[in-house]
Amino acid sequence: MRSLAAIAVVLLAVLVMAPTGAPSTSANVESRATLEAAVVRQMNRVRVADGLRPLRISPGLRAAARGHSRAMLEKGFFAHESADGTAFSERIRRQYTSRGWRTWSVGEALLASQGASTMEATAIVEAWLDSPPHREIILSPTWRDAGIGALYAVAAPQEFGGTQTIVVTADFGLRSGHVPTS
Repeated sequence: MRSLAAIAVVLLAVLVMAPTGAPSTSANVESRATLEAAVVRQMNRVRVADGLRPLRISPGLRAAARGHSRAMLEKGFFAHESADGTAFSERIRRQYTSRGWRTWSVGEALLASQGASTMEATAIVEAWLDSPPHREIILSPTWRDAGIGALYAVAAPQEFGGTQTIVVTADFGLRSGHVPTS
């Protein structure tokens, strides 16, 4: 298995950090939609085997995850916060709104793999499950919705050193208690 360069997770917590200050450098970024679907299927296999309900695909969470993976590859950073320092929860809220819901929460898992143009969904999910904080987020009964953003760059800049890199963002969410609008 190719080396998994970095894994990061935040579970219902927002860490405020300074912006990376990395200049905006464009990388040729390609979507990996087949990998995204395979990661969701693999996570749901694991969740069902653990007695949990499967996750539903949320277009909003998928858009947030894809946008974040693209930003990381194009600007060459790897963090939950956006390049401008925006907290992950605020970034996700733009696509997966809390408006009209009594309960709203989100979580996120990240993975980057350098030196390969392809990656197996099983390896991604296994890497997350091998890490206690990631295992906790993947197997949390809290989450109902998910969106995956798997993207590839031939030469990702800055933190990725100009190497070919795959970045996978998994955004998880819960919205319940819909409040009717008046």
